[in-house]
Amino acid sequence: MTTIAFGRTGMRAVILALAVCSGFAAVATAPAKLCVYEPCATNKDGKWPLPPLPYPYDSLVPHIDNKTMHFHHDIHFAGYTNKTNKALSERGNLPPYLEKLAGNMSLEGMMYVVESEPDSANLTYFVNNGGGYLNHKMYFATMAPPGSPGQREPTGALLDAIDAQFGNFTAFKDEMTSQAKSVFGSGWAFLVVDPENSNGLLVTSRPNQNSPYMDGVIPILGLDVWEHAYYLEYGPNRGDYIDNWWQVLNWTMVEKAYATATTSS
Repeated sequence: MTTIAFGRTGMRAVILALAVCSGFAAVATAPAKLCVYEPCATNKDGKWPLPPLPYPYDSLVPHIDNKTMHFHHDIHFAGYTNKTNKALSERGNLPPYLEKLAGNMSLEGMMYVVESEPDSANLTYFVNNGGGYLNHKMYFATMAPPGSPGQREPTGALLDAIDAQFGNFTAFKDEMTSQAKSVFGSGWAFLVVDPENSNGLLVTSRPNQNSPYMDGVIPILGLDVWEHAYYLEYGPNRGDYIDNWWQVLNWTMVEKAYATATTSS
């Protein structure tokens, strides 16, 4: 079977062309590898669900406290979920190409084709809240209680890619920590796969809830440095929170996400 690889520009053109046609089944599957963390589809009511926390609220103690997890997941993540669904339910406010895609492909795919600078208040509302949904979906999926099997340094293909890009795991960790600590105000640090650079890895940061998908890369790990992620436990000491976050990572999940992102569809 012949595999055709598209860069972001080519993929975006394909998705938008399919959106104009009636072949929504093709639209739904074309960028499937963009979604690396479940859920990748809406529920039976056509809404994006709030994924349940995959571990008890108090299970990340002493690194992240119980109350922070409740607020972060049940209020902040839930808020982004509800507002994303609101944006998509009011489709007359979205650009026509997004109206055609809504409900027929992953949210990651929709974010991938959005221009990097939203040109209207309604599109900005979708980008802010859809980005918040995707970022938090990844954030909670990639943590686990201390002592879990996935809490080790990465292995296999992901480790090979880290070594190739950064030299070794320690250098990568230092780079991501530096990016996170350098974010001004609210934002995120990400480890991303760059499809247009032979699936190479990059560490990058974004302000607010901006999604890396809008820049044509696939995030596989994200560190939330908004104050709501740490202030109850750490106060203004963001650096302490960042250092402790490394103690609750689930590298098994990140390795699976990397495999999905780098597998040709």
